[in-house]
Amino acid sequence: MQVDKRFRWWLIIATLVGMAACNNNDIDPNAAGLVPLKGTADFTKYVAVGNSLTAGYADNGLYREGQLKSYPNILAGQFKTVGGGDFIQPLFTEVQANGSGYVRLIRVPTPATLATSIVAVAPGAARGGTTTGGAPLLTPFTSANQNLGVPGIRMSDIQTPGYGSTQGNPYFERFVSTAPATTYLQYVGNNLNGATFFSCWLGNNDALGYAVSGGVSPMTETAPFTTNFTAMINKLTENNRKGVVIGIPNITTAPFFTTYTIPLVLTTVNAVVKPATPITALVVQTPGGIRATQTGDLLMLANVLEYAKIGSTTAGTRQGPYGLSALNPLPTQLVLDAGEVTALNARIAEYNSIMKAQADVKGLVYIDPNTILGQLTSATGLVQNGITYSSTFVQGGVYSLDGLHLTPAGYALMSNEIIKGINSKYGSTIPQVNPAAYRRVLLQQE
Repeated sequence: MQVDKRFRWWLIIATLVGMAACNNNDIDPNAAGLVPLKGTADFTKYVAVGNSLTAGYADNGLYREGQLKSYPNILAGQFKTVGGGDFIQPLFTEVQANGSGYVRLIRVPTPATLATSIVAVAPGAARGGTTTGGAPLLTPFTSANQNLGVPGIRMSDIQTPGYGSTQGNPYFERFVSTAPATTYLQYVGNNLNGATFFSCWLGNNDALGYAVSGGVSPMTETAPFTTNFTAMINKLTENNRKGVVIGIPNITTAPFFTTYTIPLVLTTVNAVVKPATPITALVVQTPGGIRATQTGDLLMLANVLEYAKIGSTTAGTRQGPYGLSALNPLPTQLVLDAGEVTALNARIAEYNSIMKAQADVKGLVYIDPNTILGQLTSATGLVQNGITYSSTFVQGGVYSLDGLHLTPAGYALMSNEIIKGINSKYGSTIPQVNPAAYRRVLLQQE
């Protein structure tokens, strides 16, 4: 999953929790005395296929620390306890540790200091030049690779020649700069030599683009999704290779969609405008026409500067107060309306059904990420080893500053869910990690 880098945040954050990072073999103390066994699987060489969640993308960028705390690297550390080998990742060097660039907190923000509280970190691995879309080209990595995560890739892209050219995805171009016509499926095949186990977490971006664009960018149709996933899973399971397939989470429960809410906007608008009768809804353009906002409509963190213009007569069409008049509604791309949420969730359910069915036929592990991520949205959150995790932006500790990707602690929680599935399916006793030893959102001083 990949989103625009122009993030600004408009909210008060009371508490930030930064936990020190740990090494990948920090075993969950609840597993003390457990004898690690591989069961019927072979973890000698593990290869991870996927998108930004696999690459270790966090805080709106791909950088070295995120790569080191990616869920595949965490898994590989635990696989070593049952005979797993070394795990080669396409790491940015220490000198280029900032990678593609990312965002970070330098102080606890208030409305007055917000613009200077969350700042962008410049790319450290830009090599000069850009894609045709304007993204900086990154330092190539063309060596052997076992973490094949490519931020932004969709299932619909995996058989597209030239996807790794300068006209395509810079994260994949980094891998295939010397052979840009190579498809992602071919690249995966080229890196499976000797692989004995795999993970596959693809498909998120086929729905995410629709969600973060307010329903403007289309979702992948189920027919090409099925065709490409079938091709990928057939490639991954050659020679009866075992592995795990991870489904697509419920996107709209992430802080990107739940932090900056319509009631919050209305409270601010009423406090500024002070109307005789309180304003109870915004006005938005939807595919079905202009209407007042209703239950189920969602706003997005990436658009907070635009939402700050609500009520202005110098924004939008300028024919009435912006976002409060049918003559000057919020554009459709600024709101994921209730009908679009329904369509999004239905398509995600179709994708997950496709992936689970094929995983079952192939005898693979299938992980529903909502099993654990859904617990984060409950009133009590998720408590592990005395630490409470939730989906709350920043304080919850699971989602990074982009509101969509995970923190190291979040990736550790997901790794444990995957390990539980592997142990159940293959009779393994791979120890879990202690997520409390992985950092949450970290306040970094200037």
